[in-house]
Amino acid sequence: MNAQTYFNLGKKMIGLVIVLLAGLALSSCASKARAAGPSCDLDMNMRATIDVTNVKPRVFFDQLAQQAGCSIKVSPLVWKHVTLHVNEMTITQVLGLACPQIGCKYIYNGGQLSIQPLTTIDKMRAKQWEEFNRMMEERNRILQSRLPDGMTFEDVSLSTVLGEISKASDLTIKPWKDEGDRKVTLDVSSMTVEKALKAVLLNVDGEGAVLIEQKYFLHHSWGQYWPWGYPPTR
Repeated sequence: MNAQTYFNLGKKMIGLVIVLLAGLALSSCASKARAAGPSCDLDMNMRATIDVTNVKPRVFFDQLAQQAGCSIKVSPLVWKHVTLHVNEMTITQVLGLACPQIGCKYIYNGGQLSIQPLTTIDKMRAKQWEEFNRMMEERNRILQSRLPDGMTFEDVSLSTVLGEISKASDLTIKPWKDEGDRKVTLDVSSMTVEKALKAVLLNVDGEGAVLIEQKYFLHHSWGQYWPWGYPPTR
């Protein structure tokens, strides 16, 4: 038997081993899926009680599947351990607590539930929402802060007034639509920023809105701000 024959035989044996290992892996996955519960339409509003500390995700999701009575497909790329102690929460609520701590997302389609790792796009979107919420919290805090004394305007354009309020508040505010040339005669000293904006808009008989700059995680835009809500109730 020459070297080429040995080489070909070795390749065939390696291929056979790979096929056998793949078959064993599939068999193992199938048995785990069966252990987790039958394939059925899972009710996301069903309530579950979970009490686990630092367990593998497969252990956690198996417990959840057993209580739901349906199988849950879990990607092997979801690997971080889970710690969760909840009582009588819906499956949606349980997943909402578990997934953020282990970097996964759930996909519910046609009554079937699967768990997948977060993609790069998912992570970017989550970061964007986190930054957006932080920006909104800071904006709301500033709107309730007070302007300094001496902020009195007499026959000054709305654009200029909003520019001065912007400097004092650390927000960037500009007029809504074409209201920038309207004249303002008003004293907003020591008012909160929100109250001052209301007073200014009433003074110029505006539509009830201004634009506030929004900057967060690779995003920049101008957002409408309606001090009285939308539609305005003055």
